[in-house]
Amino acid sequence: MLPRWRAGAEAVGLPAPHRDIFLIGAYTGMRLGEVVSLRWERIDLERGILRVEETKTGEPLGLPLTRQLAAVLERRRAEAGGRDKGWVFPSSASVTGHLKNLYRYHAGISMAAGTRFWFHGLRNAFITVAERDLMLPRPLTKRLVNHARDDDITEGYAADWTVEQLREPAQRVADRIEGLMTFKGTPSDSHK
Repeated sequence: MLPRWRAGAEAVGLPAPHRDIFLIGAYTGMRLGEVVSLRWERIDLERGILRVEETKTGEPLGLPLTRQLAAVLERRRAEAGGRDKGWVFPSSASVTGHLKNLYRYHAGISMAAGTRFWFHGLRNAFITVAERDLMLPRPLTKRLVNHARDDDITEGYAADWTVEQLREPAQRVADRIEGLMTFKGTPSDSHK
């Protein structure tokens, strides 16, 4: 999925801000609405922390910035040219003030990649890499992607990681995803 998505996105010729939305989705497993509504005031590039206040679960999400995520955000800030007071992905054409309607790219990416693509698939790929490839424990993966927790009391105790405790596992996942997206062999070769 990841190598094909990257090739499909490149073939479609996504504008840079739109491409970066997809990259953030791949590197974090965040939902599309969480990515497009990122605000600069909630990103601390110096401390390496990103905070999402409004999430599907209603629980704020604090994430460490991986090397890949920091590079995307630094590029966004540089391209904003100092006009980065509000949205990371601003849009004067949107009533919300930020980019929307990226679903329009799904068909083109799917056609170019030769497989069905949808943004939520990036989230699924992140979870798969974390749990299957890297063998991270499910509660940790659920915390990284802000999945709703089960009513399992033991999992509840184990799931209260700090951003600093998440830094190393998040970087491992981002490194593996980066490797998969740049892999030049056939998709079946990527797990060898």
